[in-house]
Amino acid sequence: MISRRGRGRDVRSVFYILSAAGILLYLVISWFEGQKAYIWMIQENAPDIRFIDYFTHLGAAEMQGGLYQSVDIWDAAGTFPPLAYCMYLFLYRLTAAAGTVIPAVAAEAEKMPGALHVFVYYSILSAVVFYQAISITGQKSRKKDLAIFTLLMMSCVFFGSGYMTGNSTMLVLGLLAAGLRLQDSETPWKREAGLLLLAVCNAMKLYSAVFGLLLLKEKRYRELARLILYSVLLVVLPFAFYGGIPGFLAWIRRLTETMEFAEVGRIQCLKGLIFNAVRLVTGREIQLAGTVGAWLISLLWALMAWKSQSKFRREFFLICIMVLFPSTVYRYTLSYFTIPLIAFLKAEEKEENAPWHQWAVMALYGGIFTMPVWWAAGARLVQMLGSFSVHMTAVELYLYVLLYVMILVVMIAEFASWSSGKKEARLQ
Repeated sequence: MISRRGRGRDVRSVFYILSAAGILLYLVISWFEGQKAYIWMIQENAPDIRFIDYFTHLGAAEMQGGLYQSVDIWDAAGTFPPLAYCMYLFLYRLTAAAGTVIPAVAAEAEKMPGALHVFVYYSILSAVVFYQAISITGQKSRKKDLAIFTLLMMSCVFFGSGYMTGNSTMLVLGLLAAGLRLQDSETPWKREAGLLLLAVCNAMKLYSAVFGLLLLKEKRYRELARLILYSVLLVVLPFAFYGGIPGFLAWIRRLTETMEFAEVGRIQCLKGLIFNAVRLVTGREIQLAGTVGAWLISLLWALMAWKSQSKFRREFFLICIMVLFPSTVYRYTLSYFTIPLIAFLKAEEKEENAPWHQWAVMALYGGIFTMPVWWAAGARLVQMLGSFSVHMTAVELYLYVLLYVMILVVMIAEFASWSSGKKEARLQ
């Protein structure tokens, strides 16, 4: 329990204050500026991005046998495993009448009778799953659950990206957060349910498979074997609906193609970040540097996750890999970083006399998971870069600068624990 003595000194209050302040300031600005604030901070002057991921994949799901072999679909539509398209096919059947083709353009698709109706149901389900994941994490406290859920839902990453585009990341986030907490339970059936949820996540997004490293580290070999078995079955069996063996081979080909370096201006992934850093320093465009650097840094994060005595940092470093190693990631994937954040916020003990990096991490979390009312700083950075294109909006640049600073702080904290030899179980 948190004692009355020293109330207000808890380092976690920094996140609550900064996150709430950004949201409230956005509402104040909106009162005076009207929809301009929404256009600046949410849509980023790109109205076509609303619901785009949801309706694009919804239309692709109906192709079934020819999905992965088609050359006419958007590249990313052929990279998801078929379990994701089984879900989209179900939503498609709820949306479209027999013989109806859902338009490929999201702005046209949302005009179909019932299209937004089903999308709202899907979004509510994703939010409910996430709230339940929060509720089973750490200390039981409905007030904290509601506070955390509300702040995150109103943040730019969630409301202004994940839910606005309708990306399936928001559903997978809830399933992954719940699966990680359940698989740590002392109750056998809950642990098995956790493994099944993790397998579903692996079969929908693939990159969550990095969390198998935790089971390996803890020498839970039988559970790891079952997780692998569940994941393989959930990846392979749905190909019965999506092209069989030819569909599987076409999917593997599409998957490897998307891992190749494409948009050199993107710093939302490690390849782009390293490529642009080398280009800035040397003036040369060395694509191999981005590829090699991404692998080396990801291996370093895996090592740090393996050696760390802090559960927060173990999960944090694995999320760094799953969010920043793939080439086709966008700002809604930052939502995965809330998994260790929620566990930290809902820990029972109070964080008094916290070290500097705890304050820094909580402040950076508060700056990322809020509304980007300081977007003008990002706009100024874009202007300063001039012709050095990073293919990002001001809001994206703002979010990723804070993210990379936060990762650096957490890495410094982990290296410090190595040098001091201290055995912590918390973020310190």
